[in-house]
Amino acid sequence: MNKLLVVIALLTIIACGNSEHESQHSLIGKEFKSFSEIAELQKFSKVSDTVVYGTYVDPKHSILHLNNDTQNLILFNSVAIESSNTKRLLKVLDTLAIPDLKNTEFITIGYCQLNQNMDENLIAIVTKTDSMNIQRITKVWRANTTTNAIEVVNNLNGINCFNEFFVEN
Repeated sequence: MNKLLVVIALLTIIACGNSEHESQHSLIGKEFKSFSEIAELQKFSKVSDTVVYGTYVDPKHSILHLNNDTQNLILFNSVAIESSNTKRLLKVLDTLAIPDLKNTEFITIGYCQLNQNMDENLIAIVTKTDSMNIQRITKVWRANTTTNAIEVVNNLNGINCFNEFFVEN
């Protein structure tokens, strides 16, 4: 009987974990011109967005940073220009949910280098600083334009980030 209860408890935990995982990924494949068109995102505010050009003249991808009271949400999107006008149509390729940050941290997108080359696809959690160079990088992900996924970067060697809010006095 005890084994049966343990199995039921484990299945319940796994099922709850899957529903949370599925809700985060329910955004994948949704298309929008403005993120507020998506019902699940209406309680979020835009923090920043950037387009990823790679080797193209027109952007093919974008990274949108949203937040609400409890979390930060990064959307990695494909970009298409509608033929009828120049308004960009975005399609969610992948998402990254980051729980509320510490007061000393912020998310930077596109302000990091890999081996001294700017990499517009890097997303990093960094510690706030008053200098141009960020001293502490907590975690890094890459928006991979080949796999269309946000992937964790485990090796932080060779990664340097810059303080986008730095103002020299």
